[in-house]
Amino acid sequence: MRNSFPMPEPGQVTGEIEVNLPGRPPRTLTPDGLAGLEQVDVDLVLECAGNGRSLIRPVVAGVEWGLGGASPVRVGGVRLIDAVGQVPDEVTEMVFTGFDRGTVHPEGEVHFQFSIPARLVRDGSAMLVTHVGGEPLGLEHGGPVRLVVPGHYAMKSVKWLIRIEGVTEPFSGHFVKRYRFFGDDLLEDGSPVAEIQVRSVIARPGRGERMTAGRVTVAGSAWSGVAAVEQVTLSADRGETWVDAELTPGAGPLAAISWRHELTLGSGMHTVMARAIDASGNTQPLVSRWNKGGYANNVVHTVEFEVI
Repeated sequence: MRNSFPMPEPGQVTGEIEVNLPGRPPRTLTPDGLAGLEQVDVDLVLECAGNGRSLIRPVVAGVEWGLGGASPVRVGGVRLIDAVGQVPDEVTEMVFTGFDRGTVHPEGEVHFQFSIPARLVRDGSAMLVTHVGGEPLGLEHGGPVRLVVPGHYAMKSVKWLIRIEGVTEPFSGHFVKRYRFFGDDLLEDGSPVAEIQVRSVIARPGRGERMTAGRVTVAGSAWSGVAAVEQVTLSADRGETWVDAELTPGAGPLAAISWRHELTLGSGMHTVMARAIDASGNTQPLVSRWNKGGYANNVVHTVEFEVI
């Protein structure tokens, strides 16, 4: 769980959402109304843009995530386009406001707000989510209704949603300005943090774990917000050579997949690296990507362990 402001108290959020689109009268979405629309389920990963920040050197400011800032999950709800109807052609962005609010510099007291390109509504990507894992979405995860933008870092998936607005000019709220790349070698300063970068995580062995010599199973998971993961390669010699792991696909292109491979290892200290590649050819770098916010660091995961 990651919130920028304190979460609401029980009963403060009703699930009613005000919708304002240019040239249309204001309207209100209700949980009962959403329940009457076509329901869809999507398997995806919600990942904090700062996941992996603690692996960056030099150190940057922000929550020092290891690799725990992600959740593979099945979300259920409705396509946003089905809830709000056709988006007027002049609308370029949709702005989403959560119930939660707090004080930021220099704006003062604000609600948590984020915007997304209107195309992510028009193409049916963005969702209003009311369920997770088949159960009603709890308050602690943004219920009763939250936005989810599949494939994008989770700061865009506004919790405790109370208002949706279509705008014709770029939105410049505090968090939209904050989640941008500065000082990044690959991107122009001010580029927005957007799709989740391809990542693999080694779940077993754990760092510092002791394993028995012989056949050692290395296993983990991988995902990407751009395209389905189609290959995970492992190295036990610090990147000199790589072997393919066996993959178990997830339920859909944005779902996390599981992978495993057996290595034959003798006694001593060993280091294993895992690198994922998605269907668009994106792969993980061997060196951490630095930027001022510590965003989107998807460096190859490395685990050192002992074999006895």
